[in-house]
Amino acid sequence: MRQKVKEGGKRGISINMLVFILGILICASLLTYIIPAGQFDVNPETKALIPGTYHAVEQTPVNLWNALRNIFTGMTNSAKVMSIVIFMGGALKVIISTGAVEEFLNWAIYKLQKKGIAVIVPLMVILFSVLSAYGGNDSFFAFTVIGVAVAAKMGLDPIAGMAMTYFATSVGFAGALKGRTLVAQGIAEVPLYSGAGWRTVWLFVITGLAVAYALWYCFRVKKNPARSFMDNTDWIVGGPQGDIKKELFNPMSLLVIVITAGSFILNAVMGVLKGWTYPEQVAVLLIASTVCGLLYRKSPTEIAESFAKGCQSMGFVAFIIGLGGAIALTMTQGNILHTMVNAVAAPLMHVNKGFGTIAMFWFNWLFNFFIISGSGQAAVVMPVLNPIADALNIHRQVAVSAFVYGDAYTNMLFPTSASLLGALAIAGVPLKNWVKFVFPFLIILSVLTSVFLYYLTAAGWTGM
Repeated sequence: MRQKVKEGGKRGISINMLVFILGILICASLLTYIIPAGQFDVNPETKALIPGTYHAVEQTPVNLWNALRNIFTGMTNSAKVMSIVIFMGGALKVIISTGAVEEFLNWAIYKLQKKGIAVIVPLMVILFSVLSAYGGNDSFFAFTVIGVAVAAKMGLDPIAGMAMTYFATSVGFAGALKGRTLVAQGIAEVPLYSGAGWRTVWLFVITGLAVAYALWYCFRVKKNPARSFMDNTDWIVGGPQGDIKKELFNPMSLLVIVITAGSFILNAVMGVLKGWTYPEQVAVLLIASTVCGLLYRKSPTEIAESFAKGCQSMGFVAFIIGLGGAIALTMTQGNILHTMVNAVAAPLMHVNKGFGTIAMFWFNWLFNFFIISGSGQAAVVMPVLNPIADALNIHRQVAVSAFVYGDAYTNMLFPTSASLLGALAIAGVPLKNWVKFVFPFLIILSVLTSVFLYYLTAAGWTGM
């Protein structure tokens, strides 16, 4: 049942995303006939736009046939980013297939189940957030069933169970250094893993906020079950609850988690100290994933099979990235991209550029409804955000952060997220009741993130 929810939801969202992005490509072609052509002067060394140099140029419309031809060119131009996405999919699949992360979580939850709310809620939120950031994937929503069981043992509602698991993994996803963050950095042409320091700090900050919010809600429901956002108390089950399945501690599971997190940290550190780029970072991930597989006594053939499945699962995402490149190429050939950038940037030229960063963040916050895939959204959005950042004299590293947080937060709100729908189905929580819980937190988190992004912009943060 849960598997059907997961696979069916993801398949439907993938098809919708493909149709939507192809529609954008067609619209881009049509707009080259409508929007006046124009260009900024470009710095020959950095390739960045030079603010204040926008000027009109001759109209060069791109017909639909040439726009479709740009799909192949867009893919070849995006080959580097597509390659790291496919490779990372393979490496992470090997690590996930060991079952180490799931095993460690099951052991931790078993040990925590008899602790009080003040202990178990913070520890579970922190655990799921950090593991999601460094070693998780979208299948983590399946742990909702355990969260609901733990919540029931403490006399809490299913929303509290989601808060300890799905909610926490969503927060961790926002602070992750992998996936869409690397895709956005590749498109923005800033070093991969750069800026990891401040992003890690912000991960801890938002995780702390999630802990406080989850605790507030759990104590609220414990004190008065009638104040549950479920709108009723039908979720209260009489009598003692059964124990969570016993799980013995396996040191290998912790070692796999340490190696996985360590590989990302090593790439981030060496990227700054030694200038490591794609070749070295791929080598580190290959070694880390292979070692993790061998620790769990997987044969070379089994490791290779898992790697192949992971690469296969990212094939569609890679295609979407190439398709996004075709959109940007079509607008560039039609000389309308800079016109669009100027239309957005011109009004912001007269205010502090920190507000430009905030505008980018909130744009992605809303746009995530249409393209829930982080990598897919990066492919469409970053080619537009890059020149906007250049025109406003905002470092592209800051633009990447504005995209990353704007993309991530609303995954726990918008029903276009397959993981959210799966978690709600497992917990038996209606969407409207979940929104009552999560929306106030999102607003608080988004306002604080706006302040954080304003600070990064004002401080001239480059992440390098």
